[in-house]
Amino acid sequence: MSISGHFKRFWRFHGLILGAMSISVLTLGCAVQEPAFYEGTWVVTESYQSGADSGSGLETKRILGRSITYEASFAKLDQYQCDTPTYASEDLNVEELQRQYHVSAQALGFSDDTITQVQLDCASLDKPLGATLLFQENTYAYTTIDGVFFKLEKTL
Repeated sequence: MSISGHFKRFWRFHGLILGAMSISVLTLGCAVQEPAFYEGTWVVTESYQSGADSGSGLETKRILGRSITYEASFAKLDQYQCDTPTYASEDLNVEELQRQYHVSAQALGFSDDTITQVQLDCASLDKPLGATLLFQENTYAYTTIDGVFFKLEKTL
């Protein structure tokens, strides 16, 4: 076999390998899973107290401006770190929200559409700020602690 024959065979074989690798890279790039809607960093911007026995105003003001980060592999809730978070998502209607939290959906600015509740479970933390996220698409997100609802805005 001549040198040009070896050269052609070499490039034909390696061209197939390079083509297969290119296709693999492209398909693997498409298989990346999107992060959950709640993943990212959220900042506490406002508070709403649902009852007269809710937390003190001083404590509430101290929480404004704090950040909460939810990721698949960790969560940072104010000053607390959770290295093994477990998230459970559940859809609530406005009646279930009223029954569970003793607040109307309208008081929080939610519409009559479904509200998503995300519960964070972390063995090392005992229900800190951000352990519950209430979210409605295209409206608002809140976390709640001791009857006080803290409005959250997602950072970019």
